[in-house]
Amino acid sequence: MGNNDRMFAGSLAAAEAARDTRIYSGFLSGLFEGKVRRHLYTHASLPARSAAASEFLDTLRHLLVEKVDPERIDREGMIGEDVIAALKEIGAFGIKIPRGYGGLGFTQSEYHEAATLLGSHDAATTVLLSAHNSIGVAEPVKLVGNQEQQRRLLPRLARGEVSGFALTEKGAGCDIWDLKTYAIPVHEDGVLIGYRLTGEKLYTTNAPRGRHAFLASWLVVIAQIVDAPHEIHRPKEERRFGAFVVETQARGCTCTRLSFMGVRGIYNGQVHLRDVWVPVADRLGAEGEGLRRALESLTVGRLTLPAACLGNLKQCLWLARLRAQQRVQYDRPIGEHTDIGAKIVLMASRVLALEAIVKITGIWADAKQDVRLESAAAKILATEWLLESLLDLFRIYGGRAFETPDSLRLHGDLPAPIERMIRDALINVIWEGSNGILTLWIGREGLSQYFTHGQAFLDVHIADMVRATPFFVNTAARSFAGLTVYEQDSEAGSFDPTWERFVARTSRELARMTLWVAARDRQALARKQRLMTRLVSAAMHLFAVETVLWYKSRPEQRGKAHMERLVSYFCSRTSAAFNPEPLLSWRTPLWDDDSKLYSLAKAILSGQVDWLEEGIIPCRAIEKELATNEERMAAPLREDEYGVGLAR
Repeated sequence: MGNNDRMFAGSLAAAEAARDTRIYSGFLSGLFEGKVRRHLYTHASLPARSAAASEFLDTLRHLLVEKVDPERIDREGMIGEDVIAALKEIGAFGIKIPRGYGGLGFTQSEYHEAATLLGSHDAATTVLLSAHNSIGVAEPVKLVGNQEQQRRLLPRLARGEVSGFALTEKGAGCDIWDLKTYAIPVHEDGVLIGYRLTGEKLYTTNAPRGRHAFLASWLVVIAQIVDAPHEIHRPKEERRFGAFVVETQARGCTCTRLSFMGVRGIYNGQVHLRDVWVPVADRLGAEGEGLRRALESLTVGRLTLPAACLGNLKQCLWLARLRAQQRVQYDRPIGEHTDIGAKIVLMASRVLALEAIVKITGIWADAKQDVRLESAAAKILATEWLLESLLDLFRIYGGRAFETPDSLRLHGDLPAPIERMIRDALINVIWEGSNGILTLWIGREGLSQYFTHGQAFLDVHIADMVRATPFFVNTAARSFAGLTVYEQDSEAGSFDPTWERFVARTSRELARMTLWVAARDRQALARKQRLMTRLVSAAMHLFAVETVLWYKSRPEQRGKAHMERLVSYFCSRTSAAFNPEPLLSWRTPLWDDDSKLYSLAKAILSGQVDWLEEGIIPCRAIEKELATNEERMAAPLREDEYGVGLAR
């Protein structure tokens, strides 16, 4: 075995050791086996927002409008102290912390609404709060902390002591089993009393306020547990990790703030640990479980990003509608040209689909259902859709999208912040796990039963082979079977008979494909990354279709203008990814039909689907400019002493 093979094997062994070994019971994993777990949706109802959450959202909206200036934050690269103090005062740093510990105690679904509101207004403020509430100290302490840790830390965090999560290192990006930060146990009279942490953490959000000054009071730090520094280089399969709550004011803990092309107000940088003392009381979970438990806390934490992207995507739609109505070319508003109209329809359909995904994942998370794969899929879909929509918005605004708001004001144009929105959105495909790595992770985890049961045949263990056989037999039978009477029945309680049959039929095709490549490539399948990406992409598309069908069937959604048309457009376009029409085909698919696109685009432009834009703060800079223009036009003409009208 060559050096590269040995290294790859070591990485796999370490990855296996850190895996959450619970069998997946979510929707995505079932698709790889030809199972459509529709029951996960059937009993999912849209939750009613509590009165306390409604009051908080109103307060947060007012605070953002009055105090948070996205242009200023982008220009100065900082969030004002008055803003941070105001956020602390309204409890924004304790959104999900239980009331018994001084927090607001909101559900994941209610938290998603706050993230959507924030995401529509300012990226840096969104990151400040989401890094603290989603992946900072509170979430891991709630998940794996003991009662003493919860009593000691959660009230302080709820009051506004900022926290962050320190995982990434310069030499270990996505290969987190190559972390070199280490923790050496310290014993006294044979009793473990604490650890000495040493290492460098990179891209830690909320850590630095400025040069050598911390914003965060606490960080969750992931480190190798070793008896001596040289042991950090031992084989990966032998490495053990711990999760530690580190007080940033501890001796030996320093930081450096970094600067970025987007989200310029983010407090992100490098954390330097030099023999930092951490008492054993601040270790989370048992030794050796740190990495696994940290990854568990990221599962639900990752859901905040799709919710924030939803707010940004709704803002895109609002800005696109505004421009497409006002800009006239060739004697008509540009939104009535189907090339532009198609972009707006696609944007609106993605808003609808992403809102459905954010809703269902929040419901599942609140119900403690398995969302390990779904949270990763939601993150991938949300960030890719947002980036593609922003590029369409860029095309709709033309040269004005390449200007800053200040430059646009110089020649009297509306100060649309599109160049900033694009800069801010680029990082989304990288953080919280890069989309490429998350896609491969979904594949590895979604196919876990194939790998587990297949190993029995590779090892020729008779007893294990007997136990594994039913899995392959049942999966094969299911994948080659036709649709059942229930699945064919157009009245059998389905969300949408036509597209439900599409999901059921295509899931069987996915299972057949997975069976075939698993048999052909066996363990080597894990290295065939392009093939794995295609399988996962198919599953994520089906997840999106099933979710949007569920969402439009909810009683609260019935009667909303053009809901059915948007759903049909989204499903038709998704279907085309599986069965694309040739470029010169005589058939015109629903999603690419000029006449249908024209009428739907006109309906969107006229505000008939403005229900899609609920829950956000429309661009304040533009609203102010529009209000000023209206006042100017409404003001009466003044006359000079000769009776000549002057400008308003």
